[in-house]
Amino acid sequence: MECRALVTLGVSVDRSRDRRRTAGRRDEDRRNAEIVHALDDALTSVSDLVGSLGSDPALPPSTAERLRALDRELSRITTRGTTDEAAEAIQLAAHLTRREWQCLDLLVQGLTTSAMADRMTVSTTTVRTHVQSLLAKLGVHSRLQAVALTTRTSLLSAAPRDGARTRRT
Repeated sequence: MECRALVTLGVSVDRSRDRRRTAGRRDEDRRNAEIVHALDDALTSVSDLVGSLGSDPALPPSTAERLRALDRELSRITTRGTTDEAAEAIQLAAHLTRREWQCLDLLVQGLTTSAMADRMTVSTTTVRTHVQSLLAKLGVHSRLQAVALTTRTSLLSAAPRDGARTRRT
């Protein structure tokens, strides 16, 4: 269904490519963001139309039930993308060490490398090493992407709590 929607919009889908090894990742990310935005707009428009049609009192009961089923399916489709992304992010983050989780939390708070080093009582080089390691494990290429992924998927809520068993750094 997702591929058909993208092909309908005139976008080719090639799932065999590994995006981490291709040139022009930022252009591809920008294009993908535009596609997602267009799909979100289209889904919102269709959902609004279904809602307004379903509120017509002269609508036959069978048609009203079909519209309700369509509205439920639209809701499922719009939440599926974020659920899949969150599950994948949690799976990737399962390999983070305690210090990497701490760095991720501090990144989300907006701290600089030196402020993170002060807070963690380590050197800035150590912080940069932890940050580079967590970026690699999350499959992102910048601190901003890591923060965006974390906030979009509520990744910090999946972080191991104090006392939980984690790998030592």
